[in-house]
Amino acid sequence: METSLVVVRPFAGFTRGEVITDPQKCAEILASENARAVVRVLAAAPATKQGG
Repeated sequence: METSLVVVRPFAGFTRGEVITDPQKCAEILASENARAVVRVLAAAPATKQGG
């Protein structure tokens, strides 16, 4: 599972509901004053289609 951020209050060009998946960008946001504008979510990797 991957940790992503979902914007709950707009900031720095991000809009409400936007999902941030870049690990470096997530770390930067969580270390900034904008950490209160996002929530962390766990996302499972997409299921792969099995042939058959």
